[in-house]
Amino acid sequence: MSWSGAAAIAVIPCFGLARRKLLYVQTLAGDGVWAGSRLSGFSGCTDRSGRSGSDPLRTLAAHANMSPMRLATVTANRHIFGGQVNGRPLRLLLTFDGGQTLRLGVAGDGFRMMVDSLPLDEPFHMDEYGNVTVEDVTESLFARLQNEEVHEMHGLELDSEKVGVRLMLGGGHAFHFWVGGDELYWGDEDALAVHDWFDGLAPTVGEPVQV
Repeated sequence: MSWSGAAAIAVIPCFGLARRKLLYVQTLAGDGVWAGSRLSGFSGCTDRSGRSGSDPLRTLAAHANMSPMRLATVTANRHIFGGQVNGRPLRLLLTFDGGQTLRLGVAGDGFRMMVDSLPLDEPFHMDEYGNVTVEDVTESLFARLQNEEVHEMHGLELDSEKVGVRLMLGGGHAFHFWVGGDELYWGDEDALAVHDWFDGLAPTVGEPVQV
């Protein structure tokens, strides 16, 4: 997976209705594509320099016939506030036995999914906003995926936007990662279907994703 131009990441505090939240904003120095389609930028939260982040959900689609890869570990950036884990993982990094990686996160608009092969952020402190850590969540959150073979990966699309990724596992079973309400979610076909989607419309399977 590649990008055209360098990428800069900033983490800033945003404030939700119920709790303090974090929002990652990624600024790209060049143009990237998902499945060959140009995506427009967006306006929203800004980084500490006051610049608005452009669309981070830009990657390359692959050929449909990918070689099976075995999932080795899943690590996460987590927000620690008041000495406790605050909410769901900020980002997830799937690492496969061949060394390939797939990083998943919420785009700056809170609706689309950010997909790339970059590493997670190193742990850092944010003074009164707590700190961000890196944790191995393979056993605690994704035990069912450990050592599973992934045969295909496709994007999930909603209203022509990329909002998730579907992994096709051995035996024809699917496992999904998606964005909902500024947070990352995951689960099987049933979990995807019963999620509280706006207007009750769940995303559909889109273009292949390459790692």
